[in-house]
Amino acid sequence: MNDDLLQFVYNAIDEALANIHTVVIARVTAVNEKTINCKPVIARKVGDAAIPLPEFLNVPPVFMRGGATYDAHPIAVGDFALLLISERCFDNWYGGSNDVAPNVHRMFDYSDGFALVGVSPFGSAITIPTESIRRAGDSEVTGDYTHEGDYVLTGNVTINGNLTVNGNGAGGGVTMQNTSITLTGGDITADGVTLKTHTHGGVQTGGGNTGVPN
Repeated sequence: MNDDLLQFVYNAIDEALANIHTVVIARVTAVNEKTINCKPVIARKVGDAAIPLPEFLNVPPVFMRGGATYDAHPIAVGDFALLLISERCFDNWYGGSNDVAPNVHRMFDYSDGFALVGVSPFGSAITIPTESIRRAGDSEVTGDYTHEGDYVLTGNVTINGNLTVNGNGAGGGVTMQNTSITLTGGDITADGVTLKTHTHGGVQTGGGNTGVPN
């Protein structure tokens, strides 16, 4: 094989590899209801020129999901994402069809990407926690929540529903410090004795005491 033919083969291999897209870093340019738009931030090198890549439209974001449960977070314009390129065109699958051939014969194409949002350059990177999971931002949870272990909460709490405290089975209770209880409507009952309507026996005048609540 002469040098010219060998160089031709090398160039053909380089060109083929240059068109196999795998993972691209992109910046979010728009947030839609179920997809995002994003634009790669690393230009493509063609010869000695740097060619910026175009904006990619309607890219599905990746959220952690299993069954009826999922963990979704807000996405903002300016966030960075890893654009994960699929091996094959996934248009049919994304439209709801499984086990069918792709409708376009393309491979590792920019048109078939999922966005994994959350990567950052070093200057804005999140410090890695050393012991516990850290979360920042507001949260909204739908469904039952079970927590085992101590729970420390700082801030106000609003409960739209009933509250049951079972204690620890060894005489546990509720302890309050430097606070007061305001009850509007309803009543407080302890062992069948109500705060609002209980009566006392042994009523007498002077400095004596009444009997215990009825």
